[in-house]
Amino acid sequence: MKEGIVLTVLLLLIGGAALAAGGAAVPAPTIYARPTPAPLTPPVNPGPAVRPPAGLSPLLTRPGPVYPTPQGSMPAYPPAQLPGPVGQQNIQSFRNSLLNQLRQLERSGVSPGSERVREIQRQLNQTAPQ
Repeated sequence: MKEGIVLTVLLLLIGGAALAAGGAAVPAPTIYARPTPAPLTPPVNPGPAVRPPAGLSPLLTRPGPVYPTPQGSMPAYPPAQLPGPVGQQNIQSFRNSLLNQLRQLERSGVSPGSERVREIQRQLNQTAPQ
């Protein structure tokens, strides 16, 4: 153990003597530090936008494409077959709407003799299928 301590001290003395004599010493490593960027000034609020003297462009006020879209070369398909004439479908839809209103009034406890119930039943009688 004493030999190890003596050897370490001896090596330190030799290394110190070599540095003092200006021998070939290892230069210290160069460390590169990235420079810190300069702080920026905060953005300035420009205030409300100024309305152009000629008014807004019609391109901005009208939604939709600027130019009409060209028709593709898709084949024209026949219209979908509806279960009945359109007028008949509308009448049936109206009757369904009246029946729904009548059910809602019954659920909410409205008297069957009330003005609204009588009006709905009158309309149902007018649209009854023949």
